[in-house]
Amino acid sequence: MGDALNIILNVIGGLGIFLYGMEHMANAMQKVAGDKLKNVIAIVTKNRFLGVLVGIIITILVQSSSVTTVMVIGFVNASLMNLTQALGVILGANIGTTAVGWLLILKVGKYGLPLAGIGAIIGMFAKTEKGKEKSKLMMGIGLIFFGMELMKNGFEPLRAMPEFVAMFQRFHVTGIGSAFLVAMVGALLTAIVQASAATLGITIMLASQGLIDAQTGVAIVMGLNVGTTITAFLASFGAKANAKRAAYAHTIINIFGLLWVLPIYGIYTKMIGRIVDPSVNISGFLAAAHTIFNVTNAILFIFLLTPLANFLKKIIPNDDVKAKRYTHLDVRMLETPTLAIEQTKVEVASIGDDIKLALEKVKVVIENNLPKNADEIAEVFRIEEKVDMVQSEVAELNSQILGLNIEQHLVMVTRKNIAICDQYESLTDYTERIMKVYARLKENDLVINEHKKEDLFMLHNAVVKFFDLVNTAYVTNNTDITIEAVKKSTEITNLYRKARKSHLERMGSDKKQRPMLSTGHMDMLSHYRRLSDHMLTVVEIMNI
Repeated sequence: MGDALNIILNVIGGLGIFLYGMEHMANAMQKVAGDKLKNVIAIVTKNRFLGVLVGIIITILVQSSSVTTVMVIGFVNASLMNLTQALGVILGANIGTTAVGWLLILKVGKYGLPLAGIGAIIGMFAKTEKGKEKSKLMMGIGLIFFGMELMKNGFEPLRAMPEFVAMFQRFHVTGIGSAFLVAMVGALLTAIVQASAATLGITIMLASQGLIDAQTGVAIVMGLNVGTTITAFLASFGAKANAKRAAYAHTIINIFGLLWVLPIYGIYTKMIGRIVDPSVNISGFLAAAHTIFNVTNAILFIFLLTPLANFLKKIIPNDDVKAKRYTHLDVRMLETPTLAIEQTKVEVASIGDDIKLALEKVKVVIENNLPKNADEIAEVFRIEEKVDMVQSEVAELNSQILGLNIEQHLVMVTRKNIAICDQYESLTDYTERIMKVYARLKENDLVINEHKKEDLFMLHNAVVKFFDLVNTAYVTNNTDITIEAVKKSTEITNLYRKARKSHLERMGSDKKQRPMLSTGHMDMLSHYRRLSDHMLTVVEIMNI
């Protein structure tokens, strides 16, 4: 009883440390490589072969095919990637996940604990965020090796226990039927622990201790490819039709892979045996079986992506019309925070285009004395409503990003994006207010004369130029505009004072001017000044 308990504790402890190390390494790898991820994902729009390459690279970087697939589903759900592109990335993710197997066969278990310790010590003295993350990466790798060593030591006594040997021999592969059943055991275990790397690690340890043979090990490895699809399947709940199609394609591809290999199972394992002799290196044999299986599957499907996409479109109907979303942000992007942050900036920058359009419409309305029901006025109101929704969606997702364990500089970027989005939303509020004042004047048959137009356009043109400067600086990450921005803000304040003075002087000479026209004109001038204030605030936020 004591020996059995000791075995269980070692195996469970080793598995826990292994999984913790995997998570530690994946998080650190993602943060270290985060800035490069946004460049890598841009490649996917080129063609399906580059999509496969992107899937491989991202999966190696984040150390999880599930993370890559969930991320892809998020992009498809947000319409940033079409279904065929997504399928290419999924094929690459299946190949990328096999890199973990090659990492596990390194005979460095005894160095795991020292490596983790060195990583922890380096982290204590690291001065930069990047340095700390690199130390966590080293620590994660060390914990993976240490966990594997604990599991190996835990499984070792089982070889001397006939009852356990007999139990594992029940999983012995003797034909297609038994290979399928063993593969289902691997699929079930992977679905439960939600980590194909853990299943692969356990399989390698059992095989290296002689508790399962090479044929059985390969069957379990084939099964874990099916089990890992459960994560993406669950992530597709509540998603749009195309995202569901991507998740189902992941399942279809991996199940099909298992089905084509079963009829030639004996031939397949013998072929792998000629590459890596299982009697000499069982761990390498299993890693090779995993890699060759997924590479072959990718080659088979790379030319079938379009037919598969068309098939999925037929069996999964298009979405019913639901509440409209105004951004491409999706909660599934939280799997890769750096990409979510980058997409946030794209969304905020798109508000800049809306602001330019709104300002353009405002000038057209005033210049041409358009009626209160003019399409241009309705367009300004529509833009303000749309930007309100964009601001809400940006705040919702980015608040969740701030709850994640991300680097400090990413925290700052996220906070700035939220704050600048708020300021941009305020800008559309003031364009709407100008139009509301104008509409109120038109309701009362009041006309803005040429003198008032001159004052308004003097401010309007200065505000447009100021916004072009600010928005371009935000899009290009140019923070060296503070002096110029303060100068333009001061200029607009002076123009406002000049216009106000001119207006007051005209009021003194024009006793017949109606009070509503007078106050309305001053309100519009004031709103232009407030536009300038919010633009200057954007620059201040950028320089925090």
